[in-house]
Amino acid sequence: MKLSLDDLVIFINVIKEGSIVKASHKLCMPSPTISRRLTQLEEAIGGLLMHRSSRKITLTTLGQMYIAKFTTLVEEFVETAEDLYDFNQKLSGTIRITAPLSLTHQWFGNCVFSFLKTYPDIKIDLMATNQIVNLADMNIDIAIRVGDLTDSDWIAKRILLSKNILCSSKDYLEQIPICTHPIDLLDKNLINISHNLSWSLTNTTNKEYYEVQENPYLIMDDTELIIDATKAGMGICFVPSQFVQKSLVNGELVQVLPNWIGSIRPISLIFKDRNYMPNRVKVFKQYIENYVNLML
Repeated sequence: MKLSLDDLVIFINVIKEGSIVKASHKLCMPSPTISRRLTQLEEAIGGLLMHRSSRKITLTTLGQMYIAKFTTLVEEFVETAEDLYDFNQKLSGTIRITAPLSLTHQWFGNCVFSFLKTYPDIKIDLMATNQIVNLADMNIDIAIRVGDLTDSDWIAKRILLSKNILCSSKDYLEQIPICTHPIDLLDKNLINISHNLSWSLTNTTNKEYYEVQENPYLIMDDTELIIDATKAGMGICFVPSQFVQKSLVNGELVQVLPNWIGSIRPISLIFKDRNYMPNRVKVFKQYIENYVNLML
């Protein structure tokens, strides 16, 4: 029979309390169960630890040795276990997150601010970047990713769908010939996030597919800056529709070729393990999902 740490904890509490009855009250455990567990411990050790009577408990020499050797170790173990439990369960501590810059500017930053006001004992360590970082190496608790996912051993939950649309300002459109097909974009000022401009477009009516490949007129590595440049009349951009909804409504931007849209891409929450997630991370995950639902 193997030595049980739980039985050692019971043994030490019985000695500290001075009786099985008092230990029963402290441990919220029936006295007969405690007696059975003490017998089980002695059987595992192969020796008698105490003499028990209705009035008192007297340690044997072996029992004195066990108390001397194990009391401090067991108490330190229990304290450490309780601290770790609190760290995992209490709504405190730090959550490490990574999210794309554009999404952070658009709505996720405000989501984080609102969460911190609701749970002031939790701290957030946010890495806003367009680079795909190694989640395990960076000790990330939750990531937000757009499009296809490469961290196959992580769990993904889709929270939004994103599609890119073509936009421009009225001022710029008045300066160029009318665009009736994506091929008409090839001689226009196109604003892109990188040198490699490749815009995949599908016609929502007849499902025709066309890929725009052109040298960009203006390169900016942030979606918000691209939208600002487009509002300023610098050219045509291809950006997520949810980023420009207000600008389209208030007339700052106009949708170009409205029958042509980009591929629909999922926006997902990425996390490592659903079953062993710290409580603070679990609460934040749910908060993000609720926040997104209110946006829709």
